Amino acid sequence: MHITSETRQYAEDAIRDILYLYVDMVSSYGGFGHNLETGRFSPLEFIDSKMLPPPGYTLEIDEALLHEGSAIAILCTISDCWDEQESVNFNWLSIKNAKEAFDAGRFNHLPEIKKALSFGFGGDETVFREHLETVYKNHVLTYFKKLSKG
Repeated sequence: MHITSETRQYAEDAIRDILYLYVDMVSSYGGFGHNLETGRFSPLEFIDSKMLPPPGYTLEIDEALLHEGSAIAILCTISDCWDEQESVNFNWLSIKNAKEAFDAGRFNHLPEIKKALSFGFGGDETVFREHLETVYKNHVLTYFKKLSKG
């Protein structure tokens, strides 16, 4: 997706959902957990979105937060699938679509998250859950630490 002045509001709504997800992660589980609130946005639209502001303007969208938060929302879906199915069920449309995006290299710019996805899709739940902890610490908690420092 290209973020333009026409799609800016949709991107801002996605960021709001991502921030709510991050707060839910911290307050509910201290990490990844079952049925976290991922919002109404479509994460696959934003995992590798590009900013296209009008000439001479900026859209003031935190592109890194949008990419990382979208990928984390997808990890939440995979985690929920493991919780409910005890495996990754590629019949879940969101899982199937995320796997296609993974195979197409759309997560390559997020190496730590890509690694967690590879374990999630690869069927190793124990290693997947371990990598979720790393993603949580290095992305969610680091985001809040960065905010607190101004």
